Amino acid sequence: MLSVGRVMEQSALTNATAPKSSEQVSEKKDTTLAADSTDKFVKSGVSFTPAYTKATVTDNRSGTANSSTMPDSKAAQETAKKAEEEKEQKTRVAENNNVPQFRSTVQAKNDLMKDMVKQMLTGQVDDSRKTGAMKELEEILSSYSDEEEHDEDYWGAEATANRILDFAKQLAGDDDEAFDTLKNAFETAFGESEKLLGGKGNLPSVSYDTYDRVQKGFDDWAKAIEEKKQVAQAQTTSAEQTETVATQA
Repeated sequence: MLSVGRVMEQSALTNATAPKSSEQVSEKKDTTLAADSTDKFVKSGVSFTPAYTKATVTDNRSGTANSSTMPDSKAAQETAKKAEEEKEQKTRVAENNNVPQFRSTVQAKNDLMKDMVKQMLTGQVDDSRKTGAMKELEEILSSYSDEEEHDEDYWGAEATANRILDFAKQLAGDDDEAFDTLKNAFETAFGESEKLLGGKGNLPSVSYDTYDRVQKGFDDWAKAIEEKKQVAQAQTTSAEQTETVATQA
């Protein structure tokens, strides 16, 4: 006769070894998901990674890693590098744009100065070749003309030199750096005119007198520029000394 304990043992053994239904199997599997255990691993497209770690997923179609998983530090470095390259490029473009503009300004002043000097020297040469009768005829004709009437000494050395120097200073304006450009333009134009209008040493004496007066005017101008620089330097030094004393106090 079977005892109650024997029957219970047999029943337990039978339940343990009996086939499980599909619902039971499914329920068991649901309890072993990786999300329920930090000791399990999930398989990505690259390697086995702990379930609690974000795996880097590779797009096998393109062969590139998802850019959203790029480390923040590397992304920041790339952004900073790109910004620096763009800044350098803008600086180079700005510098390149300024060079032609600077050259064109200097060249324009040079050309205008040369043209003016050549016109003045041509006028002196033409005036020197006129006879007394021709000059009298011009005076008569000018009285019936609306053209500007020149005084008797218009082509004289002093008047011509003053016009040349005034024109040069108007071209320079506040730009003292233009001094050398304008002085060289005068000397070049005089030499070219001399060759064209009669040859070296063959201009009328009034033209050479004009040359000497213009050169003296440039010398005085250069001294004025130097004095202005010295005054500016003295003011800068005084301001620095005052600032130093104030800081120490």
